[in-house]
Amino acid sequence: MADYRTSYHFKNRIEIIEEKPGGSPLPDDKEEVLFSKAWADIRTMKGREFNIAKLAGNEGKSRFIIRYMKGIKAHMKIKYKGLIYEIESITNDDENNYTITIIGNAILNK
Repeated sequence: MADYRTSYHFKNRIEIIEEKPGGSPLPDDKEEVLFSKAWADIRTMKGREFNIAKLAGNEGKSRFIIRYMKGIKAHMKIKYKGLIYEIESITNDDENNYTITIIGNAILNK
């Protein structure tokens, strides 16, 4: 039986951030707080997955595979190469607490 863990290349540094209320009483005043940095294997959507995403208007959709870590929530965001991605889904791969797959949509107007 092959070891599925060896097929990942965690060579891309990402930041997982959380927006928290800022110091002023204004409701739109938010600050980005670093939750964690992680090494990721990043895979773009290809073939059928890409076509479905494109039809839905999500051309900046990527898959981030990271080593398992607790506490990541869907309201958090990912920073990678100057872009910010909203988290669409978080999956604990095979429920083994080894890797997490995060699907993210690039925010184009940030």
